Amino acid sequence: MYRASCLLADYVIKKGMVDEEERDVYEYGFQIGIELGCFVLYCIALAAYMDMLIGGALFFLIFAPLRAYAGGLHLERFHSCFILSCLTYSAVLALVKYVQAPQVPVFLLVITFGAAVYILYPVENNNRKVDEEEDRYFRKKLCIFLSLHFGLAALCLAMGWDKYLFEIFLVYFIVVSTMAIGKAKQKE
Repeated sequence: MYRASCLLADYVIKKGMVDEEERDVYEYGFQIGIELGCFVLYCIALAAYMDMLIGGALFFLIFAPLRAYAGGLHLERFHSCFILSCLTYSAVLALVKYVQAPQVPVFLLVITFGAAVYILYPVENNNRKVDEEEDRYFRKKLCIFLSLHFGLAALCLAMGWDKYLFEIFLVYFIVVSTMAIGKAKQKE
């Protein structure tokens, strides 16, 4: 990944699109883009292979806003993050596909874990502190997404969409777990 990002930075510098002084910024940006692209391709391929494109998309519709506004665990190296993310995504899709869970208890767990997300908020990255104004904004957005997710969970319960309700629970379980680990790492 790093080598490819260096080659791309060399290319845009040689073409005169950016200055040499900005090399580090572009190398980092290209590396993040390549890494994210690899993860997205993996996720799409796995969801398609498992015939779970809706479930794959649902994972990100629930996970991304929670992670963005509540925070969580940040790993030091891309490889660690990539492997953990791929394993987590794969495990969620496999559990949703092959495990049956009772609706009402799962719905109650979604509510419980949603409350835990709210209670554990915020989990900041040591490299980026959040000021008071950002904190208010993030908390407001988090509450909106929690409400939307609870509404979606209630719809799943009412419509008998057991698999999707179970998936919402699994994503909340992951988010709460990574938030708790992130909080513990902050104290170190």
